[in-house]
Amino acid sequence: MLFERVRPVVGRLVCSARQPDISHLALLVVVFALIFPGNAAATKYAGAFMENGGGARALGMGGAFTAVADDPSTTFWNPAGLATLSERELLLMHSERFGDLIDRDFVAYTQPVNWSIFGGEQAGIGISVIRLGVDDIPFTDHLWDQLDTNPRDGVVDDDELRGLLTLQDQIEYKSDQEFALMFSYGEQLGSWQAGATIKFVRQSVGPYSSLGFGADIAFLRPAIWKRLDFGIKFQDITTTYLSWSTGRNELITPAVVPGLAWNQPLTDWNMNFVLAASLETRFDNRRDADEYWGGSASANPHLGLEVGFSGKVFLRGGYDSGFSEGNLTAGVGFRINPLTVDYAYAGDTLDIDEVTHRISLSVRF
Repeated sequence: MLFERVRPVVGRLVCSARQPDISHLALLVVVFALIFPGNAAATKYAGAFMENGGGARALGMGGAFTAVADDPSTTFWNPAGLATLSERELLLMHSERFGDLIDRDFVAYTQPVNWSIFGGEQAGIGISVIRLGVDDIPFTDHLWDQLDTNPRDGVVDDDELRGLLTLQDQIEYKSDQEFALMFSYGEQLGSWQAGATIKFVRQSVGPYSSLGFGADIAFLRPAIWKRLDFGIKFQDITTTYLSWSTGRNELITPAVVPGLAWNQPLTDWNMNFVLAASLETRFDNRRDADEYWGGSASANPHLGLEVGFSGKVFLRGGYDSGFSEGNLTAGVGFRINPLTVDYAYAGDTLDIDEVTHRISLSVRF
């Protein structure tokens, strides 16, 4: 059982003379339980490190970016947005989630091309990388036989965990490294834009590792009604497959993310408003882990607002995956061509007194 394998880790943290902060302890247990590739790992959380996409602008708007899709982060949110690119752009993002416990990076390069696969009017391509890292994960598997003494039944109970006090110098610390490499393409087809992303996934937790492959397809329809844009992404449409070195295989089940965005310029004040919403819908039995659920289906809402001043200063706010205080997001952006700098804040969704900060820099050339 996964719990039996994680429990020595928890015991190590509880018994340690260094007494960690309780918020970091709680989060470490959650993270380790989700990423550990034992036989009982929950497939429904496989590849979860990719779910928050990239770009501080998108996070500041609560992740409601499916129908916005007009910067390099669209390689994740909706590759159909690549179809109308006018110039090359590079985006670099760094995020510290839940304090400094989890580091997450996103890099995307996009450019227009003078060819198209399906004979459309214009097209664009992009390449992006997502990386997530968690350091100092304590591993105690190699101490199992030394802890299982009373009696030797293959289970380390609470009394036996006290043995970690005398074995602290033998505990090994490993890192979790997770990568996704994505190749994206978008094309203008009449009033619609279509796009696709092929992604390669590699995860490693200490001595364990996995490889995977999957694909997304997406569509975007600007001005489907007046100033209302519509977008939809079919994520992991191929059912992304992950093969672990332990012999376990995992599947990332498909998700559907429809979205709307209303663009409203106020020319008299040289301002522009973007109000966006999306609904991330999954079918892998997450139940009450998501905001809304019924049977095996569940959904998380995303809502965001961006106010632009003279196309140079931007204020943003939103709600990411719910409408409680912990789901609140906010952000700000500054554009001095060819550079754009964006910052985003996300609330304490786990109620552990730790928030998320994300900053990104993009340059057009």
